[in-house]
Amino acid sequence: GDGLNAMTYNRCIGTRYCANNCPYKARRFNYFDYNKRSIDQLYMGPLAPAAGRARTSEQLQKNPNVTVRMRGVIEKCTYCVQRLSAAKVAAKVAARDSDQVLVPANSVTTACQDACPSGAIVFGNWKNEKDRITEVKGKMGGDGKDGHKRQYELLKYVGARPRTSYLARIKNPNPKMPGAEKIGRVTAEMH
Repeated sequence: GDGLNAMTYNRCIGTRYCANNCPYKARRFNYFDYNKRSIDQLYMGPLAPAAGRARTSEQLQKNPNVTVRMRGVIEKCTYCVQRLSAAKVAAKVAARDSDQVLVPANSVTTACQDACPSGAIVFGNWKNEKDRITEVKGKMGGDGKDGHKRQYELLKYVGARPRTSYLARIKNPNPKMPGAEKIGRVTAEMH
């Protein structure tokens, strides 16, 4: 497996138990119904009259590679599983009859990574030495144990082995302020 904790949206009945019990609080309930249509217009296929079909701008807002979820369903980040699948298929096509099927380093970017102008989001296979995530994690600690002083992983202390890590926010206080030596420092006493 690729280590993703995925959901099957069409099996969700909206009880919200998974959101309540998720230790990371990563699951969210969908209160919106973006695909709501009147009863006589439930199916809008390619042969529907032009007046009834969605405008091009509406069609472009929805990604055809992602499952359409309806109101009353729990959602979570999928780490763009559709992009991962496309990269795996491309790697299998490139490998042809070979048994060595590896997705090339830095070949998959998530949507949030594409949208982030500062490059603050990094995604990749950290078992691959050539991947950018390995370089970033190396800068954050190198040994893979504790990492950077600002790096933290949610629920790591209970043995959850999270794959998402964060950097604590940097605060740049005025050094002349009273108590400035404590501001911006992450310590165990603060938590």
